[in-house]
Amino acid sequence: MDRHEWAARTLSVRPGDRVLEIGAGHGVTASHVCAELAAGPRDGAPRFVGLDRSAKMTAAAGRRNAAHVTAGLAEFRTGGFPADLAAGQPFDLAYAFNVRLLWTEPAAARAAGVLLRPGGQLFVFFQLPSWSAATHREVAARAARTLTAGGLDVTADGHDEAVASGYVAARTPSG
Repeated sequence: MDRHEWAARTLSVRPGDRVLEIGAGHGVTASHVCAELAAGPRDGAPRFVGLDRSAKMTAAAGRRNAAHVTAGLAEFRTGGFPADLAAGQPFDLAYAFNVRLLWTEPAAARAAGVLLRPGGQLFVFFQLPSWSAATHREVAARAARTLTAGGLDVTADGHDEAVASGYVAARTPSG
């Protein structure tokens, strides 16, 4: 199992969820998430939205997930976070992998929380480079402080040494 598959399993996506990926990159994690969403209901709106600031990455993610895009399940947008997502239906779940902004800037965590429904979840995944002196525990603690300062309630954290990755999960207030 690689880090993308591990992250998708950690999310525990349900078929009816509406999911946002911040920093979609090549769309590898999106492939795993969309496979879970494919079994769910369709209401005309995409169940998965991937955002990346790079047009090159957005195009690559769209090609990798062409079947999901064609089926109307997924869309990939080029733009900055959070400005290009301000309008629309709230998400049940949002996640980001190696988007440092979400584990260092409370304003970014707050902006992600605004995009979620009450009780919605945000997962901040990270993979430390081999040269980094930081530990997963240190990064998780920093992410937890940032998410809390952004108005979210931290619910879990964990890591998997086999994929050298960790995460912190948080919820928006329920109402």
